Amino acid sequence: RVSCTRYQIQLGFVPNMNVPAEIIVNNDLQTLLVQELHDSCCGPKSGAGSYFVPALRQAANVAALPGIVGSSLAMPDVHSGYGFCIGN
Repeated sequence: RVSCTRYQIQLGFVPNMNVPAEIIVNNDLQTLLVQELHDSCCGPKSGAGSYFVPALRQAANVAALPGIVGSSLAMPDVHSGYGFCIGN
């Protein structure tokens, strides 16, 4: 947590991250994003057959793209998309 509305995903959360990922959210959305991440790893629909990638992991994946500088930023409307999270 960087501030009351800003969170940072450190290098190493996913392989080959070049920069940190920063998420700008309120407490309610932060709770939902963390729950989505938890459910994708530990929920009943997780596992080898599951292709859902939660928004926090997608923001970290963007941070691993070649040529990215600064940080991967996710805005308050962040939600999972096809490859990149929406709001990133």
